[in-house]
Amino acid sequence: MDAQSPSTAPSPVEIHMAWASSVIMHRIPPERSDDFLEWQRGVTLAAQDFPGYRSTVIYPPVESGSQEWVTVVEFDSQESLRNWLDSTVREEWVSRLPREIADFRLKTLLNGFGPWFGSLVQGADEALPPSWKMFLTVLLGLYPTVMLLTLWVGPYTSPLGLSLSMLIGNALSVAILQWAVVPALTALLAPWLGAPGSKSQWLAAGGAVFILLLLGGIAALFHAFMG
Repeated sequence: MDAQSPSTAPSPVEIHMAWASSVIMHRIPPERSDDFLEWQRGVTLAAQDFPGYRSTVIYPPVESGSQEWVTVVEFDSQESLRNWLDSTVREEWVSRLPREIADFRLKTLLNGFGPWFGSLVQGADEALPPSWKMFLTVLLGLYPTVMLLTLWVGPYTSPLGLSLSMLIGNALSVAILQWAVVPALTALLAPWLGAPGSKSQWLAAGGAVFILLLLGGIAALFHAFMG
């Protein structure tokens, strides 16, 4: 994320804006993708009317035939994001999801991805990695975590009903990401993540391509086992 420094400030200290994000994974049957996108356009227009809204990015399935869609919604602060997540407007939009596409998992990342990458900042003059690098790192950990939970835990929790099943799934995914997956990934990818940034453009681009190819390979592997 870009640092912003007021031009009138006498101090050289940079101010880094911390955004708050929600990463939402939807399981959408291929034949209902148009319905999902139509619903997503509507809920995005509704979110845009809320103070602090920044952006919505939709990532379709990597592998043909896959049902996993990822949506990232960003607000400028945790208060703004919480205002949207707890709003009756969003609740009404969620209630409009057809039963066939109502299976989703939401991960709230207050203050952006920063808290998970604070260990990379070793000095007062250093900054967090760019937001796109943090996003790719979290997605690399989130996608296989959710898929494995769906494969191994889902069959046991689905008889409990959608709401309780989602609660258990979210609790497990958050715990696994918080204490296992993200710390391991930040340590493994530290040279690429860098703090405050990449050492060179080719290294940044190469790392991004590697992660995207790795995600594609993971998606292909899950597709082979799960269809």
